[in-house]
Parts: sequence; C-alpha cells; structure tokens
Amino acid sequence: MTNATFLGILEMTKSEAPRQKPESQDPGLSFHKMNNDLKYLIALLRFRKFGAKRTAYLRNFFSSWQDSFQATLSELIEAGIDPKVAEEFVGQRSLINPEQELELLPKHDINLIPFGDPAYPKHLATIYDPPAALFVRGTLPEPNINYFSVVGTRKITRYGEQAIYELVPSLAEAGLVIASGLALGVDTAAHKATLMNNGKTTAILPGGIDNDSIVPKQNLVLAEEIIASGGALVSEFPPGTNSFKGSFPFRNRIISGLSHGTLVIEAAERSGSLITAKSALEQGRDVFAVPGPITSPTSTGPNNLIKMGATPTTEPGDILNHYDITDHVSDLPAIEPTDKIEADIFMTLSKDPLHVDLIVKATKLSAAKVTGTLTLMEMKGMIRHLGGMHYVKK
Repeated sequence: MTNATFLGILEMTKSEAPRQKPESQDPGLSFHKMNNDLKYLIALLRFRKFGAKRTAYLRNFFSSWQDSFQATLSELIEAGIDPKVAEEFVGQRSLINPEQELELLPKHDINLIPFGDPAYPKHLATIYDPPAALFVRGTLPEPNINYFSVVGTRKITRYGEQAIYELVPSLAEAGLVIASGLALGVDTAAHKATLMNNGKTTAILPGGIDNDSIVPKQNLVLAEEIIASGGALVSEFPPGTNSFKGSFPFRNRIISGLSHGTLVIEAAERSGSLITAKSALEQGRDVFAVPGPITSPTSTGPNNLIKMGATPTTEPGDILNHYDITDHVSDLPAIEPTDKIEADIFMTLSKDPLHVDLIVKATKLSAAKVTGTLTLMEMKGMIRHLGGMHYVKK
C-alpha cells in the first residue's frame, strides 16, 4: 500500500499543525547574531499565531528578529503575514517585553536553539514546518544523532507495558535516543524503560517546559529524572505557556520530525498517536506498529496501521535491522536463581503477566514467602513487576 493511500485513510485524525510550506527554509545563520536579537524571537513566539510558517516568512523577509518585532503593519503584510493576524500582533505588541522574555530562560534553566543554529537537530530541520526555535532543558544529543519515537495510548494495558519493556531497552542500548511526549501511559513507560537501561530520552511537550507549565503534573519527577540522566525536555513554546487543544498536534509533528521512525504501541481508533503516525508519513519517516489482540480497543489503531502498510513489530530486530543497526547483546551473564524458592517462582513465571495469588497457588509457598522473594528477585533484575501484583520474567 502506498503512503498516499495510508495518508488518505488517516485523514480521520487530521492534525492542526500548519500544512503550508514557506517558499524558503534557508536558516540564514547570520540572522541569529546574539542574545540581544534572540530576545525579539522569543517575544515573537509569545504571540501564539506566529508559529513555524509565519516566523519563517519573517526570517526570510527581515534582516533581524528585532526588525521583525518592530515592523509596521504594512511591512508585516508585505512579509507575508495575513492582514488580520498582522493587525492583531501590532495591537498586542506593547504587552510583550523582550527583555523580560529573555530573563525567563536562565530563571528556568532553559536554553534557546533557533532554527539554523549548529545545535538544531538536523533531521527536524528538514521537515516542511520546522519550529522557529526550540526551548530546551537538559542536554540535547549531537545534532546528527538518531532519534526513534515511541508513542501510544494514555490508557496503557499490561500487554502494552510488556511490549515496551520487550522493545525499548534494546533500542536504547543500541544508541537510539527515544523520543516521546511525557504523557501518561505509553509515553511514560517508554521514557522509564529507556532510563532503566541507561539510555537517553527526549520528552517533547505541548506547552512550556518550566515546572509550572509541564503536563501532566504527575510526571514532574520523571521530567527531572530525564534531565538528570543526560536527556532533555523540548518545546517550541516559551516558558509559561499552558498546553491547549491545538498544541498537541504541533507537539506530535516535532516528535515524528526528530525521528527516523515512529513506533505506535496501543492506540484507539481515533488517537493522537495516529496523528503522530500521519505526521511521520508526511515527513517521509517510517512507521512501525505493535500488533495486538483483535478484541482490545487499544490495539485497533496499531492493527489498522499494519493493514495500511506500517511495519509489524514484535521484536527489537524488526526496527534495528530496518536501519542496519547491530542488535545489542549484553555482555552480562543471565541472572540465575540462587535457591530452590527463587527457582520455583522463576519456573512459574513467563512473559505473560501472572498475579501473585496464582504464583502462590502454583508454588504452594506461603504468600509472605512469595511476596518477599519476588521483591528480592525484582531487585536483582530477574523479574519485573507490572503493577497490580502482576509479574513477568525479565
């Protein structure tokens, strides 16, 4: 099936991200001279209607961001800004203070990477609507590093969580930077699986990356762990920007745009993850999907993607071999049970989640002995707790 057919079917999940490509995407490195000029870029981005497309018009018409910010109404219209938007900006411009906008960055430990800067991710720069700038907390990888995005439902099942822990660690260990959106569910599990295996992960947010703006609030600790591990939080929105309905499709196109490929793990028939998959296809990226039970609503999306041409993914090699990346093989020996109790429990477990009550029944051990041993085995890295007292072999 062709990408055109694939995209046609996915139109049911239309993105609100801009679709028109500016005539020129010349980054013009000389355009970004110093912080004195970049403060005007931040001020322009504070005006929400100056997104990727319109800031590209300004960049290609004016000699500096300061000239763009201070332009007359007629100059803005001549640059390509539609009259109503230009008039609205001129009316609101006095409410935006470039100096104060610049001061927010060190206050929140945020760096600004404008389009055209050597640190700007090279893969992202090639999409039709690259962000005018990236606000970054933490450490971005080298610009030419390979990203791979993992997305999916917020209503993750144990099957989805198990799929993540079967796939993501090998991708991270092979050197791919795992990109996702810090949302609950699949995004959270993908970030955590990467961190647990000493990989690097980048979280792209639909609003500001200052602590007051981060969503969901439950993931503030995870956000800090991502930064502390050498990863990064990224957004095209200035600090203090609350996420809004239209900001999620914009965020999704950055997730896919950064990445060579996107893996969808569990998604309903109409899902934001399918918008990310659609963006990936429009950007010429690869789409992978984990097949799931036909009776599961959260597997409808991936199963449909596979029908439409996405690569079915059941093991890390399905992705790594696609990119000619050597699969990671750990040099560490497998962790073996150290006594009969551990051995009995280990033999009872498999890759399918098993509740502790069934483990007790199968081993004929006391509940206290089983739960205590399971805790020790998890600490050793032999097994994994999926929540709800369900365990699997690692």
